[in-house]
Amino acid sequence: MKRITVTLPQPANEMVQEEIVKQIAHISREVRVIGFRDDRTTIDCDFGGDEAAAPEIRSELERVARKIQRSLRQLERKLVHRTAAGWDRAVRPVDGAGIWWSGVGQVQLTGPALEAVTALAGMLDRFIATWQPVRVQTPVLIPATVLARCDYFRSFPQYVSFVSHLHEEFATIDGFRARHQERDTIDEAARADLDTPDVCLSPAVCYHMYHRHAGEHLPGSGTIYDVVGRCFRYESTNLSDLRRLWEFTMRELVFIGDRDWVLGERQHAIDAFIPLLDALEMPAEIRTASDPFFVAPDASAKTYFQLSSETKYEISIDVGGGERLAVGSFNYHTDFFGKAFNIATAEPGGAHSVCVAFGLERLAYAVLTHHGADPARWPAPLRSRP
Repeated sequence: MKRITVTLPQPANEMVQEEIVKQIAHISREVRVIGFRDDRTTIDCDFGGDEAAAPEIRSELERVARKIQRSLRQLERKLVHRTAAGWDRAVRPVDGAGIWWSGVGQVQLTGPALEAVTALAGMLDRFIATWQPVRVQTPVLIPATVLARCDYFRSFPQYVSFVSHLHEEFATIDGFRARHQERDTIDEAARADLDTPDVCLSPAVCYHMYHRHAGEHLPGSGTIYDVVGRCFRYESTNLSDLRRLWEFTMRELVFIGDRDWVLGERQHAIDAFIPLLDALEMPAEIRTASDPFFVAPDASAKTYFQLSSETKYEISIDVGGGERLAVGSFNYHTDFFGKAFNIATAEPGGAHSVCVAFGLERLAYAVLTHHGADPARWPAPLRSRP
């Protein structure tokens, strides 16, 4: 393992550091990002590939990091809310809290970890009940055509998990069976046996709602869903414990309608969640954020637009060691999905949409690190039952 160090021309603020760390992990599967040093200009990465390739990798790391810094240097986060509790608290390790690893980014939960997820789901039940939404459980599969309409293959292809199957012919099936009589893993030849994927594992549950209403005319207000489902995002060497899983649980409150209505509901959701966030007694902020567009040709412009226009607010929790963990978000999509799926309201153009999203495993991680594994010692919102 070789250590690669990249130095920026000037110190990076916290927002720029976060964007750089999110994105450079996708430069190579052999790169593991360690993080920024205290000087805020030096980034350390481990490189496990051929040493001869290290200079080229270092050059690419530097190019991407500097590009991100240039594009965001004039921006500062807007802070909507900051909790008062827990900023000086020493965090706890979550080892032994009922977490068992099935594979990379795949986890089984029992004991305190499962109790935390269950308690958080109950807390969100009470929070979301205010809107009396239609409750929906979505499938894990999503048609590739739907992700294409969501612009996912252009904006976030690095996250996609594709699903395929063997060609539907006896010769292929028998050949695959014969080659795998004594194997413990799938062989390379299997690539030629598989159909081109026409479905994927769903990376977000709200996409199913836009697909559901494709081509429809909806009222300007009143279309609200409470959606829960399993999501999948492959994050390369960024995958780590409950903070960043390949497979995880999303709970989303989705609003589809006129612009002013969905924006009003987003503000209502933020205002309603602030007391809950305070009651969780963790060091947290609600602040502007962006998605890691990375590979899109207009990635810098998209990131700048999200941050400057405040289309995305995230719930960010301090989990120790200078690390922030985004556990939820309040997202305004403008009329993007309305136009993509030809969803109309009485207003000109496509329907506007907002999703209020929570990652349950990430929230559980934050609870365990700040409040430990004894549910009796957790904050009041997590000890309440219907």
